Amino acid sequence: MKTYLTYIPLRFYPAIVLILVYTLLQALAFFPLVSFSFSLLLLKSFIDALILTGMGLLLSFIVPSSNYVKLSFYQRFINYFAIGILFVILWVSIELLTSWTLFRYTSLFEFKNLLPVSSLIGSLFYVIFAQLIHIQIIAKNNLKEETFPDPEMDETVSESLSMNENQQESELERVAVKVGQKIHVILVQDIYYIQSDGDYVQIVTEQHTYMKEETMKYFETNLPQSHFVRVHRSYIVNVEKILRIELYEKQSQMLTLKNGDKIRASASGYKALRLALNL
Repeated sequence: MKTYLTYIPLRFYPAIVLILVYTLLQALAFFPLVSFSFSLLLLKSFIDALILTGMGLLLSFIVPSSNYVKLSFYQRFINYFAIGILFVILWVSIELLTSWTLFRYTSLFEFKNLLPVSSLIGSLFYVIFAQLIHIQIIAKNNLKEETFPDPEMDETVSESLSMNENQQESELERVAVKVGQKIHVILVQDIYYIQSDGDYVQIVTEQHTYMKEETMKYFETNLPQSHFVRVHRSYIVNVEKILRIELYEKQSQMLTLKNGDKIRASASGYKALRLALNL
């Protein structure tokens, strides 16, 4: 099979198209604001597009490596905001440096006048990049979660019930969670439900939500099975915290907990719940 130096993999075509479109749009938008030639502005816009693309790739490595799933919503917001400020500062600094390197003092003054607009562009692109990366992380975590046993299978229901008596001695009475430099001890009777979150789980109580690096299978196996039921692939619920059960769809039910949270139960998850409640 012949190969050519000009060969470009198909997966790169969307990025190339976006770079060219951004180059043209920025050049057209900036042209009324400057006095130098359109060709020079077009070259500058193309360089800016390459810089933004590279920074977006860098961001795609930085954000996932921060283990954002360990953090609360407030902490995630602070982290994203701080990274955003650094992103814009880095973008403006590189833009000025490349302008000075390529054009020296010829047009640098006019490029400096465009810094407020460039800062706004950097902020908008950061928001777009951050959202896309966030969506990608969530999708990847959901894909990982699909590898865990699914309670949609009737076998899971029968197995969990058959192990009930054999595991009474190993049942959890409390769960220890490290938050920063502190360790919180949660009594299992205070847990409302447990939700899968990628490689972690969210343990929800009346007052707080805690993150713990553990699998749903671990809690499904070790929590008291007379009180905790895995009603969905992503949820384990304390039956003592259920306020009411309503029909949600043909094959699922909606559970309303005493704290107001709502959780959808799958068909076989609801079957296990009925057995636990003796319905």
